[in-house]
Order: sequence, then structure tokens, then C-alpha cells
Amino acid sequence: MPARLTRAESFAKVAAAEFARLREREPGLLADVVLAVDAVPPASSTEPSFGRVFPATANRTTHIVLYRRVIEDHAGSEVRDALIAEVVADQVDILRRT
Repeated sequence: MPARLTRAESFAKVAAAEFARLREREPGLLADVVLAVDAVPPASSTEPSFGRVFPATANRTTHIVLYRRVIEDHAGSEVRDALIAEVVADQVDILRRT
């Protein structure tokens, strides 16, 4: 019997699948972008956020970070996967405009 995924693992799996789908569509934009999942935004955040784009620096590639608990608390289990897909797409759109 396969082990059941934790909520965090399930979330990461859905986010990774959505990001892979978008990466196939826009390989030039997303080839070097890293997707990460954090539980919550940093304490220094001044506003609630589902995710954030961290542009590349000399020491780091571009990262898109999703905030799992914020998304889960907002969506509930029945629409969580759809909200994850929407947030990933929104963050890619932000990256596209920068």
C-alpha cells in the first residue's frame, strides 16, 4: 500500500506539475527559474501574499515562491489545486512583465 502524501508534499507536487506545464510553454522565460514552496511569507512582509517573485541576483537564480499555508487557508481543500495553478500563473505573469 503506497504511503499517503502529507499536505505539504501534496501541495508541492501540484505546484511542481503546474510549473512544469508552464515551463514547457515558455522555456525561454522559465528555463532557469526555480519554484519553491515556503509555509508562510517572511515576518518582514508587510502585506499578505500567496506568492512572490525573487529576481535573479549575482548569487541566486530567479525564484518563484509560493506560500502554502496562506493559499490553503484561503482556498480550502475543494479548490486548493485550482488556486495553486492560478497563483503559479500569476507569478509567471509578474516575472514576464519584469
